[in-house]
Amino acid sequence: MLEFEKIRFKNFLSYGNSWTEFEFEPGINRIAGANGSGKSALISALYFGLFGKPYTKINLPQLVNCINKEGLIVELYFSIRGDSYKIERGLKPNKFYIYKNDVLVPIDSNSRTYQQYLEQEILKFNDNLFNQTSLKSVTRDL
Repeated sequence: MLEFEKIRFKNFLSYGNSWTEFEFEPGINRIAGANGSGKSALISALYFGLFGKPYTKINLPQLVNCINKEGLIVELYFSIRGDSYKIERGLKPNKFYIYKNDVLVPIDSNSRTYQQYLEQEILKFNDNLFNQTSLKSVTRDL
């Protein structure tokens, strides 16, 4: 079972050049808060970390903070089937690294193949399945 542990990001959407960090609790997590508190940004950072693309219908370069215009980085920490993983993904400059138990997984010369390795060999799901089973959004007045 996939268990998210922590996510860190900077220069992501409206977030600047300081790290923003969120630690997940074991089990199911509910992300709730007032409008503008960062719920959607957190989900978008998680999605970008896993799949390298925006969660919403925006272009990939629009994920980069519009003031700093570079240095977007997302670090996602999780465990699955007894192994610990860290995904480091960024834009301007482009980065994509997978660490398994603190050791860099060898990088294929084709980053698409590296993404396929992540989805097929580690996660065992793709973005479509993740959307259908993991992310649910409910809007209501609190």
